Amino acid sequence: MGEVIGFDPGAHFQMLEILSWVHPDTDIRGSFYGYHPPLGFLVPHSIQMLFGISPEISVQWTSFLAGLATFFFLRETLRHCRLLYKPSGIAFLYLASSMPIQVSVSTSINLDGIVLSMAAAVLCASIHMLWPSSIFEDPSQPDRPLPLRFGMADPLVRSAIHDCIVAMIALCSALAGAALTKFSGVVILAIPAFVAWAQPYGRGWWRRCSMGALGCALAIAIVFPYYFARYYMQEGKFFPLNTEWNAGGAVEDAITLRKKDPVHFFAELFKPTTVHAAQGPTFADTQVNRLADTWRDIWIRNQFAGKTTPGALRAGLVYMEIAPWLMLIGFFIFLMHSRRRTPWVRLGWVLVGFSLLQCAALIQYIYRVPYAGWYPAKGLYVLPSIWGIAYLIVSAFQDQRLIPKILRHRIPLLQQGLLCAVLIFVTVNHAIPAY
Repeated sequence: MGEVIGFDPGAHFQMLEILSWVHPDTDIRGSFYGYHPPLGFLVPHSIQMLFGISPEISVQWTSFLAGLATFFFLRETLRHCRLLYKPSGIAFLYLASSMPIQVSVSTSINLDGIVLSMAAAVLCASIHMLWPSSIFEDPSQPDRPLPLRFGMADPLVRSAIHDCIVAMIALCSALAGAALTKFSGVVILAIPAFVAWAQPYGRGWWRRCSMGALGCALAIAIVFPYYFARYYMQEGKFFPLNTEWNAGGAVEDAITLRKKDPVHFFAELFKPTTVHAAQGPTFADTQVNRLADTWRDIWIRNQFAGKTTPGALRAGLVYMEIAPWLMLIGFFIFLMHSRRRTPWVRLGWVLVGFSLLQCAALIQYIYRVPYAGWYPAKGLYVLPSIWGIAYLIVSAFQDQRLIPKILRHRIPLLQQGLLCAVLIFVTVNHAIPAY
């Protein structure tokens, strides 16, 4: 606490001075971060005023509380799906909550940790609303519909309706809160759609989908007037970026170069960067956009966000080398099991699908702002994708057919080994002082 880590912390602190709940708006181009929605600044501003602490500590408290919220929302999601006390559920929960970038975000100056916590809340509320707990008690039984024939006096009816209303309010609030924190929060609207697509298609699914759609519609109704009045009316677009007026000439040159050869642009985007080999893995390529920098950000802090320690660097390099292979194995195992209707597979469709959508949104953003000097390929922008990474890594240990026959009777021992590896991963990443 007290150590300033993150991108553009000065601009972040400036917004805490400018904004308040009495004056929650500012000129879009009046400050470097003026284009952001205000909620991510108003929350730490309130903490700062309430406890009389410095802006640095108030933002760090906000990031830390957001990290805790993310953990407990994921935990409740796994509990509802009857996965919390299984080795796969335990491993996923602690892997996803202890990724190096997640540990750093929980104490750094950022808005993305708040967006991640809102995404976890949306995931939790959507699954509570759209996936009835009865299907996980006995997957062989069809979904039991709400017994409306007994009337509102029946305790089961009142309890089910109460839970559904609470979930819808939580879904609406989290969606609106994410969109009022950062533009990337709008992408979270896709989570309820993924959850609805992967839900058990029993009786009552149309009613559940209708409630979920109503929650999304209410969130859009809350946010749209603000976006329309502040952004579209003033800038002629719903998502203006400070790059467009702070580095306009460089952006136009980069767009012109991209238009000349779009194929080359995308080819360079997916190529390994030479900067890591020439200057070190903590350096980003500021000449050509590289998704390799995005992958690096998940495991190793780059030089723009702050310094890292030798121990954190060595650990991050090991993670960067091992994780792709485990993810590849996990992806093939997930595809092999994709026709199963287990909670783990259903959750995988949501997490992997949303992670891929996050990557697609990042590519679209880089395509729109191709100026590499502004570093648009940040790993922070796809922070929820760490859930997909953690899911695929855990899935790599899910298929017993890949284990030699002589070792299959040792499955409990192998699961204990997986949990021990997760324990080491968690301990190392939380003990190293700088990621």
